[in-house]
Amino acid sequence: MATKNDLIEAQSFSRRRLLTAFVSGAPGGKELEPAAPLRAVFTAIALAAAVILVGVFWGIISPGLPKGWDNGRLVLVSDTGARYVTIDGKLHPVINTASARLLIPSDDFAIITTDQQTLSGIALASPLGIVGAPDALPTPSGLVDDGWTACVAGSGVDVRIGADAAATASTGAAVVSSEGRLYVVAAGQRFEVTAKQSDAVLRAVGLGAVDPTPVSAPWLNLFTPGTTLAPLTISGAGSPLDGTDLTAGQVVHIDGNAADELFVVREGRTLSPLTPLAWQLYQLGSGLGADAVLNVTAAQVAGLPTGDPVGSADWPKDAFTPLADDTRPCALLVRDGDGARTTLAEQPTDAEASAGVRVEAGHGALVRAGGRGTQAASLLTLIDATGTAYALPGATAETVKRLGYTTGDIGTADQAWIALLRTGPALTEEAAGQTPSGGGG
Repeated sequence: MATKNDLIEAQSFSRRRLLTAFVSGAPGGKELEPAAPLRAVFTAIALAAAVILVGVFWGIISPGLPKGWDNGRLVLVSDTGARYVTIDGKLHPVINTASARLLIPSDDFAIITTDQQTLSGIALASPLGIVGAPDALPTPSGLVDDGWTACVAGSGVDVRIGADAAATASTGAAVVSSEGRLYVVAAGQRFEVTAKQSDAVLRAVGLGAVDPTPVSAPWLNLFTPGTTLAPLTISGAGSPLDGTDLTAGQVVHIDGNAADELFVVREGRTLSPLTPLAWQLYQLGSGLGADAVLNVTAAQVAGLPTGDPVGSADWPKDAFTPLADDTRPCALLVRDGDGARTTLAEQPTDAEASAGVRVEAGHGALVRAGGRGTQAASLLTLIDATGTAYALPGATAETVKRLGYTTGDIGTADQAWIALLRTGPALTEEAAGQTPSGGGG
């Protein structure tokens, strides 16, 4: 049994051991260090970054709908091919691209591609769109506003837009027949040949040896109507002019002038210019059986002022030159500083030509088509790669932008060209917002 001294000594030993522990530090000689104060901050940042990365990765593998999807967006469903226009948070099936674009304001238009699973739970609404509107619109760079050709192909017309037809503009003239009438087509005009003395008239204008080419009325309408080619007559022919040795209707040549510069004496005491072509037709009319051209001096006719030319101002000055025998007549739409116009062209007869409309793949046109004359109304028209023309009645600059174009992309063409194409439905914002016939809601 421990004595009192033993207990005192044991207590002293414990006290010394405890003191030594406080003074000497942790067993093994390693001091305890305070924890780093920013360790918790760095840990929190790392955890937050991990959460963000996980969210991004999840968004990639499982995309949702972006902000603003619920109004004015075209939604394409990758796994079904369906497409919708979003209006007030609802999905409206849209039947073609043109309708979708017309429905969405140009500044809001955006395409969202997603899958059917992402759209589950979103309300479906009634289908919208214009039946027969184009599903593929030509790009702005694919618009063709000149170089269109329309070549005679039997009883039809071979129309090409952007597709090479091997047709070139011609300075010659073609004799054509349509619906029992004869015409001379030259440059951008068509001149009907009077039924009376038609053979004589064709000989007089330099086309007597040309066999007429049958053409359709739509092709002929591409050319502006000119004044009928017919024998020329003047009033009072044969009446003497008082105070002169001249007679009304007499043809004179003034010494020193070009050989083909002729004038007709008129009963009003004027001299009317007579072009070489008009002179030939005059000989079939009032000049029939007249004496040879009378040469006069400038002094002899000094008292006679120059009057209006005999014949029509839209006739060419000289006789026509026929197209080459191995060519067929075509119309060509050309664009220059004065705008777009139609002119006669020719195509080799060995070139392929068959009735129909051909448009270069991926191309089309956006033109303001109207009648002839400065006061004629015009209508904006879109032509797609199928050669179908779609009118855009009441179109504004916003309408043009909705379809993906600018007003600077618009060309011009005569309405007669549009008449050669297939006709599609009118494209308007109002029509695009309607439910197609037979559609559900």
